[in-house]
Amino acid sequence: MSLIQHPQTQLSEATVQQLRAAAPATEAQQRLPADTLTLLYENRWFHVLVPAALGGQELPLPEVVRLFEALAWADANVGWCVNLGAGANIFAGYLPGPAAKNIFAPAATCCAGSGAITGTAHKVPGGYQVSGRWKYASGSAHATHFTANCALLNEAGNPVLEENVPAFRSFIFPAKQVTILDTWQVIGLKATSSNDFEVTAIFVPDTQVFSLVKASPFAQGPLYRFPFEQMAVVNMACMLTGIALHFADLYHELAAHKKPIHSDKLLAENEKAQAIENKAATAFYTAREHMYHTLQLTWNEYEAEKTASASLLEALSRDARKAALEARNLINALYPLCGMSITNPASALNKVWRDAATAGQHYLLGPLY
Repeated sequence: MSLIQHPQTQLSEATVQQLRAAAPATEAQQRLPADTLTLLYENRWFHVLVPAALGGQELPLPEVVRLFEALAWADANVGWCVNLGAGANIFAGYLPGPAAKNIFAPAATCCAGSGAITGTAHKVPGGYQVSGRWKYASGSAHATHFTANCALLNEAGNPVLEENVPAFRSFIFPAKQVTILDTWQVIGLKATSSNDFEVTAIFVPDTQVFSLVKASPFAQGPLYRFPFEQMAVVNMACMLTGIALHFADLYHELAAHKKPIHSDKLLAENEKAQAIENKAATAFYTAREHMYHTLQLTWNEYEAEKTASASLLEALSRDARKAALEARNLINALYPLCGMSITNPASALNKVWRDAATAGQHYLLGPLY
């Protein structure tokens, strides 16, 4: 139905089995277990966007998105944590070499953080004094460092203006300076430990301060010139497409042996069910393919050391959000066909549905963004 390969081609069968076997305990513990983290470290999946000069993989973005989607298909909690952790680790390319190497050389380095500007950074000699509280720091349970956006204040404590607009910067600091708040009480993605965190008057040196508003002044590859907003939207969208593919797989397993009430046919043979699935699946696979096609076109521009046009970047954001929307529509179309068994929180279908419902609430994928 789609020219884009199923995510099962991205991961070994043993890896998928390991992640899915651990999924119930992972959700119950509300954090990634040690064995899963070891697997992620050994594959250096948190370093897929870290510059090669710093020991990272620096993979092409389309390849990274396929990996993230595959991990979300295997287990949404793992996919989300790798996505957000690796996505934050791209900041290695925005720091001066010595500071970046010191932080990002270890395979276990993983950043959690927030894009909201809900902190302040007061200029002091050699750096900034940072205070604030931020929401939804995915991976907080295993993060070695945190990143946060802060409004800049000068030595006198007044807002810094750039082009008559209050300025902000991004900051990175070790987890030992952070207070993690137990706020992640949700129905899905329970093991992502997407808690709030806060710091009070900590010192952050100038070498750990950066800006994502423009291309990196340090790393020169296309990853570090690619607009962060479009990268983030695509990375979020592939979470929904991966989860939807998992849901569809589980639905097909159920449909192969389930007979709806008052029917002598299996669900897989029911013409009405087939029509419902075909309509939603066609829209989903078409949107997913468009997202990957536009992503590749955009990546080609940056790989050729060009800058993509505003219209192409807008198309990428639009196609990514459309793919996420159709992923949710596919799940919502199949859910009523599953019968009462899907309402059991212990069932795999229920877990995947809850994960999709939670992932789909990310503001980048919302109708108001």
